[in-house]
Amino acid sequence: MQIQGSLTIDGVLLVPIEAYTFSVTGAVAVATGKSRIYLEGDYVVETVRAAVNTAPTGAALVVDLNKNGTTMYTDQGNRPSIAAGTNSATGNNPAVTTLAAGDYLTVDVDQVGSTAAGADLTVTVRVRKAS
Repeated sequence: MQIQGSLTIDGVLLVPIEAYTFSVTGAVAVATGKSRIYLEGDYVVETVRAAVNTAPTGAALVVDLNKNGTTMYTDQGNRPSIAAGTNSATGNNPAVTTLAAGDYLTVDVDQVGSTAAGADLTVTVRVRKAS
């Protein structure tokens, strides 16, 4: 799913923002990204947020964003990690932030809660057009 919007201050358009969303309904399991979102233009990744309706317990739920099948988080400690008992997390900036027309994004679930996995996952990738 793609959502479009913009960032404005005092009514002045500063940066057009788009958001791409990946979702898993029901209990989350460790998995390699199966859905691809292809990009139609050049973009820069602004933020990556993971959220669940049912929090993981016992361990964090960790996701990874990939560009053309390769992680964008070369420092794996920066991946979005939803702590046990919480419902959302924003990943630190990925090392790779540039996206070109024709690239595709996928999301992996690298870890789930050890007692309860977590359920109804949504990962939102906010991007802006590259200048």
